[in-house]
Order: sequence, then structure tokens, then C-alpha cells
Amino acid sequence: MDNQTLTEKPTFEKLGRYYLLALCAIAASIIISQVLIQKFIREQENDSLVVNLSGRQRMLSQKISKSVLLLGETSVPADKKEVLGELELSLQEWLKAHEALQSGDDSLGITGKNSETIEALFTQIEPNHRIIASAASRILHLLKQDIQTPTDRIHDDILSIIRHEPGFLEGMDRIVFQYDREAKTKVTNLGNISLFLMVLSLGVILFELFFVFIPSARTIRQTFVKLVQSQKKSKKMTLELSALYSSLEQAYQDLLEVDVTLEDFTLYARCTADGDFKQFSDQFVSLMEFEERRPENLFQWLQEQGYDGKYLQNIREMIRIGNPWNGEIKLVNLAGDFVWLKVNLIPTHNELEQVDSMLLVCTDETEKKEAEAISQEINKERIEKKVKEQQFRSALILEGQEEERKRISRDMHDGIGQLLSAMKFNLEGIHSVNSGFEKEKLKTTKDLLKNVIREVRRISFNLTPSALSDYGIVPVLNKFAREISKISDLQVTFENKTGFLSRLEGKVENNLYRISQEAVNNAIKYSKATEVTITLSHNSQFLNLEIADNGQGFDIQKLEETGYFSASGHGLFNIRERANFINGQCEILTEKGKGTTISINVPLD
Repeated sequence: MDNQTLTEKPTFEKLGRYYLLALCAIAASIIISQVLIQKFIREQENDSLVVNLSGRQRMLSQKISKSVLLLGETSVPADKKEVLGELELSLQEWLKAHEALQSGDDSLGITGKNSETIEALFTQIEPNHRIIASAASRILHLLKQDIQTPTDRIHDDILSIIRHEPGFLEGMDRIVFQYDREAKTKVTNLGNISLFLMVLSLGVILFELFFVFIPSARTIRQTFVKLVQSQKKSKKMTLELSALYSSLEQAYQDLLEVDVTLEDFTLYARCTADGDFKQFSDQFVSLMEFEERRPENLFQWLQEQGYDGKYLQNIREMIRIGNPWNGEIKLVNLAGDFVWLKVNLIPTHNELEQVDSMLLVCTDETEKKEAEAISQEINKERIEKKVKEQQFRSALILEGQEEERKRISRDMHDGIGQLLSAMKFNLEGIHSVNSGFEKEKLKTTKDLLKNVIREVRRISFNLTPSALSDYGIVPVLNKFAREISKISDLQVTFENKTGFLSRLEGKVENNLYRISQEAVNNAIKYSKATEVTITLSHNSQFLNLEIADNGQGFDIQKLEETGYFSASGHGLFNIRERANFINGQCEILTEKGKGTTISINVPLD
């Protein structure tokens, strides 16, 4: 067993490392994907604003040119003021946008981070931008001072704006096209990176499948095989235990055949018809270690030895009418040792055919009785030792099965369950699916994975609920009732009538939970019940667990007569064995058509 444990330990440590690596790889791929996607979203927002703003620059420059031309042709002061306001507003927006495109502006949501190519293009259009801005500013300054300023004074600035506008527009076109090309390049790069991450994620999933899930499934399968083998051994030991109990009676019968040589019957004493001693044999005196003080009357002496007076009076009456008596008596000599005698009381008659005396004819059975007692004690100790060994082995097997269930449950929850959850998150992070068939396939896969995770959690809970060791039997039975009601057509109700503030012993809680589980499973499989009630109550001496269903019931007396409950492998047999293991009493009340009630009483002291 120790060597086997040593060989299994590195395997589980290796699986643990694989679990950790797989989880780290999945987490890294998810984090990187999210970082890149969020970064791309922010850059796309910035790129769209930049492209929109750079295109607006073209429109604003054309609007400035239009406004200065109108100022040169219009002579009506009111019209000039309106056009002048439009020119001022357009110039402010144009200058602010130009600065934001190069240096960034938080109010516009632009970072101002440009490539070297775009910066070079801005450098090329900078002279045209500066000339247009200076000319438009001078026109605004002159007309604000005097709206009737002659056209000749602003004519040169108007021509300067008109001459440099085409160059500025051509440069802005190149800038807009460059912004668009760079945005498309970013989209292409993100697509390639997403494809790479998807391939990496699939690689991680395949790695987990071949190096984690398959070895884990193989290990769990081997563990289940060992559990089945342990269960078979437990059943075999139980049958051997039953056979030992059966052979105990035979052993006691065999003790009666102990061959000890007995002495012949010898005259031990002579007495009167009323039992007064007249003569003692040397053998009788030596056996009872009489010294100077000897008993005077046989029947009085036997009464002092502890025999009932009425019983002795009956013997005396038998002797008086001439009938002999024989039997075995147990005495204590003066040294305090036990003496067993096989006694014959023989009446003797005088010439008148009257009983005038009595002979005490005995044989010493002390050695035979002591030999029988010693043999019986030896056999009893040997059998009790074997029984205790079998009980101890059975207890170890049950505890070992519970530990294996806990380990398998923990491995499934902390290992396979976590990996399945990570795979679920990984699949949900895949968005680059185009065709409708692939989207439907991905959705089906996600739903199937959710069902697998739910089933793994259910199996883990049924093996050993973690809440049993954390919170105790009451919360676990409550949750067990709710879970069974969800996954089956059976309505299970739990009623807690106890007020415990402290926990029960671990093996008691484990076996009470297993008994409840076994009873409910029997109700689902065989009783055709629709409702099951699990009740937990207690008094000052006992804790009572009751599982009652409204199923079809069965003839328990008939099954007991056929020996059904004495064979292992049956649910009710397992329930009784578990109840005995925690020193509990199991009572089964059932009748055909009236359901079944299983009651377990466990002492609280």
C-alpha cells in the first residue's frame, strides 16, 4: 500500500503542475485578448475622430476662402457683419482643429499621436496654413475696426488666401488618406493577432485534453476501480464476520467434548436422614481443606454455600421417602478455591425398611470444569479478537472510501471543474466567427460546456459535499433535498427539528448523509414514490434520522425470511451496516401500498 501511494503521488503532482500551466495559459490568452481588444477599441475611436476632423479641416478652409471672397464683393454693412462672424467662427475652429491634430486635445478626444509620415505631411502644409491664417486674421482685424474698410486694403490678403488654399487642400487630402491607411493596417494587424490567439487557445485546449483531462479521467477511473475492489473486500469481510458468529455456537458445543479424566465415584461422607454428618472421608477433608472446624449438617452447609433453602428442602424430602438424588454442585473450600462435585445422595434403610442414613458419593469434576472454562475463554478471546479485527477493517474500509470520495470530489471540483470554467471563459472570448453555421456551432459548444460543468458539480457534490465538513449535516441535507428535487421527478423535503449549536462527530455526519443518500436513491429506483421527507430530530439521548416516502412499499417479512437483508450489495443492507458502524439502531417500517419509513437512532453520548 505504501509503495502504491508513493508511485501515485508524483502522478498527481504532475497533474497539478499541468493544471496550473493550463490555467495560466488560458488566463494569459484571455487577458492579452482583452487588452488588445480594448486598446484597439480606443484607437479606433481616436482614428475615427481624427479622420473626421481632418476631413472637416478641408471644409473649414474652403469656408474661409468663401467668406473672404464674399467680404471682398459685398458692400452692404449688415451682410458684411454676418459674413465676418462666419469667418471668425470658421477660423477659430480651423486653427483649433489643426493644433489638435498635431498635439492632441482632451476636449475633442484626440491623443495627437501621429506617425512620422503624417508629421512630415503636416510639415509640408504648414507654410500654406500659416499664410492663410495670417491673411484671414488681418482681414478680421481690419473689418472689426471699420466695417466700411475699402476692398483695396484687404484685396492682397484675399488673393493670398485663394492662391494657397489649393496647396493646403491637396496636403490635407494626403493626410486624410494616410490616416485611413493606418487605421486599416491596425485592423488587419488586430485580425492577425486575434487569429494567433485563437490558434494558441485551441492549442492550449488540445494540450489540456491530451495531457490533463485524459490522464485525469484515467486516474479517476482507476480510483473508482479500487473503490469497487475495496467494496467487494468489505462485503467479503462482512460475510466472514457473519460466519464467525455462526461458528461461535459450534465452538461452544465443541468445548463440551473436552476429554478430561474423571475419578471414580467415591464415598465422601455419611449422614443421617436429616443430613447431619457422621463421618468424613480423608479425600473429602483434603479437597475442602477442612481443619478442626467441620460442617455439622449437609443441607445447612449447602445453604451457607449459596443454594436456595426451598431447593434443599425438596432434596431432603426426597431422601426421607427413600429416593436418591444426583446432580452437580459448585462449592468454595476454606482456601477460597472453587470446587465442582458430581454428587449422588443415596439413602440407606434399616431392618424396618426405614431410611436411617444417607451416603454422600461424589466425584471431583474441578479439573474438567476448569479445562472447559479455560478452553471456552481461549476460544472466546480468539473469536472476539477476530470479530474486532473484522470490525476494525470494515471501519477502515468505510473511512478509506470516504477519504477517496473526498479526494475525487476535491480533484473534480478544484481541477476539472476549474479547467472547464476556464475553457468556458476562453470560448466566450472568441468573437472572430463569421459564418452563421460556425456561430451556431460555437453557441452549441458553449451550452454543452455549461451542462458538463453543472454535471461535474453535481457529481462532486454527490461524492462528498464540501459543506459537510464546513457546516455540518443540517445544511448538507437541506441542499441535498433541493438538488434531488431539481434533477428528478421526486419532491424531496427536509425538516430540521433539532436545535444543535455544536457539530456531530465527523464519521457520524458522513454516515448519516450516506444513509439519506442511499434511502432517497432507493425511493427513486424502486418505490415509484413522488414525495420523500427527510426529518432530523433528537431527544436527550438519541438523534433520529427519518426518511419516509409515499411509494409502493414491500413485504419486509418475506424478504427477511428469504435472507435478502443478510446479503451485501443491497441498499437496505448498506443502510443497516452504516447504522451499526456509528452504534445506531435501524428500523424499517413498510407495507405494500403504504410507503416506506427508515428510522435511524444514534446515541448522543
